[in-house]
Amino acid sequence: MLKRTKGYFLLTMLVLTGLAGRMHTNILTTKERHALVVDLKTSRNDFLKTVETLTPKQLNFRGNKTSPSIKACIYRLVSIENNLWSLSQTALRQENPSLKRTCADEDLSSLVQQKTFPYDDIKFKNVPEALKLFKTVRVDILKYVHTSTEDVRGHLSQTSMGNFDAYQLMLLNTIYCNHFLQQIEAIKSQRNFPK
Repeated sequence: MLKRTKGYFLLTMLVLTGLAGRMHTNILTTKERHALVVDLKTSRNDFLKTVETLTPKQLNFRGNKTSPSIKACIYRLVSIENNLWSLSQTALRQENPSLKRTCADEDLSSLVQQKTFPYDDIKFKNVPEALKLFKTVRVDILKYVHTSTEDVRGHLSQTSMGNFDAYQLMLLNTIYCNHFLQQIEAIKSQRNFPK
């Protein structure tokens, strides 16, 4: 009897609050969640596999005086990734219904090729410290994506590159990671790269 009464009470409360009749939710779709998790894990693994075994001489190598070193690419990527994750968290804490997205998901890659996301440069003591932060941020993002029930599409952040929703900001982490991975591979493929 108590179970039945409790069940009726819960059903009544669901109907009264409007939760029972919700046909549409704004949480990540299964497809979006799966795609983002796969991209986050793949780009993380590829990046770490490429840079973790490099010697100090290889990390500091520059093809010429104006080109960046692999170490500089790592520092830049980790700084950008940390800033994008912070922007995502800030966007999720605030409501701004007047903002509209200025870029579709499929256009993010071409945007990254044209401009570098504005970021606060983090000063690292060494590459292992930067990679530790990279791994920590990725674990936090993956944990969030796996468990989130928040409206990541409805929370936007305004930046100098445009307005992005929280999902897009997390997706940009994978795109930037792949972008810097290509730069690192280009440095490693140079003829005079230390062996």
